[in-house]
Amino acid sequence: MPQLSLTVRLLLSLLLLWVPLQSFDQWLYDHLFRLRPKGAAESQYVLLRVSDGKLNQLGVTDESELKQASLPPESGNYSLWHQRFYGRLIKKLNISSARLIVFTGFFDWVAPHASPPDSKTPLIFSSMIDDEGKLVPPPQRLSPTANYGFNNLFVDPDNVFRKTPLIYSSGKSLALQVHEVIAKAKPMGDLIKPIHVFFQGPSGSFTNYDAWDILEGNTNPDVFKDKIVLIGREGSPSHDLETPMGRMSRLEIQANIIDTFLSNKEISFLPSPLNRLVAFVCIVLSVLTILFFPLSVAWGLLLTLALALTGAAFVSLIWFKVWISLASPLFCILGTHLILVGFKIGRQEEKQWRIQEESKYLREMDQFKNNFVSLFSHDLKTPIAKIKAIVDRLRQENPDLKSGLEEGLVGIEKANGELARLISDILRVTKMESMPIEPAKEVVDINRLVENAIQRLKFLFDEKNISIVQNLEPLFSMEGDPQLLLEVITNLLENAVKYSPPHSKVIVQTQETDGKVSVHVFDEGPGIPEEELPRVTSKFYRGKAASETTRGSGLGLYLAKYFVELHGGNLDIQSKLGVGTHISFTLPIR
Repeated sequence: MPQLSLTVRLLLSLLLLWVPLQSFDQWLYDHLFRLRPKGAAESQYVLLRVSDGKLNQLGVTDESELKQASLPPESGNYSLWHQRFYGRLIKKLNISSARLIVFTGFFDWVAPHASPPDSKTPLIFSSMIDDEGKLVPPPQRLSPTANYGFNNLFVDPDNVFRKTPLIYSSGKSLALQVHEVIAKAKPMGDLIKPIHVFFQGPSGSFTNYDAWDILEGNTNPDVFKDKIVLIGREGSPSHDLETPMGRMSRLEIQANIIDTFLSNKEISFLPSPLNRLVAFVCIVLSVLTILFFPLSVAWGLLLTLALALTGAAFVSLIWFKVWISLASPLFCILGTHLILVGFKIGRQEEKQWRIQEESKYLREMDQFKNNFVSLFSHDLKTPIAKIKAIVDRLRQENPDLKSGLEEGLVGIEKANGELARLISDILRVTKMESMPIEPAKEVVDINRLVENAIQRLKFLFDEKNISIVQNLEPLFSMEGDPQLLLEVITNLLENAVKYSPPHSKVIVQTQETDGKVSVHVFDEGPGIPEEELPRVTSKFYRGKAASETTRGSGLGLYLAKYFVELHGGNLDIQSKLGVGTHISFTLPIR
């Protein structure tokens, strides 16, 4: 069932590839476009703003002529041709040696006495695409030749201007006409497809002047030398259009269109199949990330993937002028996450439930094991006690036993004692694991405990002719459990004797520093390999060399460490092969 669920979820994730997200993609395009670094202003173009209100104040057109004009109301793209004003303006630009003059506004009406403008500088006028999609050329008296191009600006469905056609209804755009005049040749490439405009920057990026200042001589004429001069109507802000760089006048938009085409800066869009391939790769990476990483890690990786993709799209747009559609990949990353996160959480809950059930089973088995060991160990105590009693009775009733029999009884007694010690350790561990041990709080003299432990183990030292050296400093009494601490010291000394060679030396040292008491045991045994040191205090662990040469349960150091830590202390083991072992424990006095 989980596999079927996963298959269905993967199919749903693939369906995300066909979700229409054009509006969201355009929004991302606009905002990333605005984030690009601001470059140097384009110096090839100069913009001149013409105010119809100022022209009317000049009296260049009488009232009767204005009444005959068919200027559409609320239009930001239509202008009236004022013969005297534009004649003087063109003359000024000729004197300034302008390279090209482009009228970006459409002159809807020209007075009957108007004559074609006399200009040494090439002139390009605007035509229009009417509501029926037909090309409307400028008046014949202004443009007797085909030196014109349509100035229509077509916005996208969200009312933002981003692209423009070069050819429409068998007419050429202003940008295409400017190119043919500048290059004196027809442009190469696909002219049917619209070009996406690469805007220089926000409004005001191009150098612009008020046309009236030119006539009054308030502007240096050198600013127009070898420049393409774009002349347009200074309309109200309501006639401006929204662009990826914010609201912009039609004159500035035309300047950006012409600059984009002449400089070959148009933005290319990655083909739809490649965009889908990018989105598909994002789905695959998202699926692998969610399925094979913990959710906290997966969220970080998916966020990194989304940011990396956004950064790549930004670099591609600004430096390579290629737009990688971002909306579908980002939506696929988010959608795949939402689709699969339920499956992931369900699988984790199922795994957690199995772990809990397994843990419950293991606890039950552990409890069963402890009960079994406890019962078994208790049952072994009786025969061990009987063996000890029989050995003691034989030795008391037969004091003149032969040496061979005496040695056998001694061996039985030693083996019986080791077995009793092993059973005692097992019972202690079992009890310790079933319920916490609370150490008694009594006044303890550590030096006295060391002396008692040495006295208890004196027969072991004598058997191997091992000398014991005591360096016991005077110590303050401390609070602790004397039985547990005696057990710790006895265990450390017993290990030192067990692993030391005959005729060697064991040093016991106590000292007090910084409000702490420490006990040190040094032996001259074979030492412990470095890789085994971290594990020697584990339960039932015995080193390879130790298990082959000496007997033991592997519980001594485990219990010693546990008892020391019950008192708030710590056990430390240092060893070097062929030199010996140094085991110490430190306890706080208070």
